Amino acid sequence: MDNELKALLLKAIYALLGIIVVIVALSHFLKEPIHILSIQFINIFGVYGVGLGILLSDSLPAFMIPDAFLFLAVAGELPDIPVIVYASAGSITGGSISYFLGRYIFPKINKIQNFLKNHEEKLIVHLEKYGVWAVVLAATTPLPYSWMAILVGTLKMPYWKFLFSSFSRAPRFIIYYYAIKLGWFS
Repeated sequence: MDNELKALLLKAIYALLGIIVVIVALSHFLKEPIHILSIQFINIFGVYGVGLGILLSDSLPAFMIPDAFLFLAVAGELPDIPVIVYASAGSITGGSISYFLGRYIFPKINKIQNFLKNHEEKLIVHLEKYGVWAVVLAATTPLPYSWMAILVGTLKMPYWKFLFSSFSRAPRFIIYYYAIKLGWFS
């Protein structure tokens, strides 16, 4: 395993541990207000809101964190399996939207092209080195998944390869969901 891949995996482990520490702190100091907010979110949107929120975070190259919706699901005491299913489906759908934006829409808008070029430089190294596995890395590590989806769309990676690689997003949500749950209920 090369050093760059080791560094990415180490970042993923640190990110996961960081999430657990933050969740434990929140559960000790702000448990009641977060629980009330989560219940309100769940009452309005239900488990579909978790999937939709993650879809939005993975379809827009914004800085929304999909794990925040997992946190709302845990604090709102939604059942595990539906949360993981809707989170995974929302993420893969959101990534597909990013892919198609990168493939068909963004190349036609000059200002977006310049913005993309600045961010793509950080990811294209991974894509050149790992090929389709770069999507798996972005889906499972702290590399930005939506940006990778846009990049591979722009570079016209066959959609089926992108989609197949994106299914690695589901195990990531399983791990992060239970890590958040562990931190919240500890």
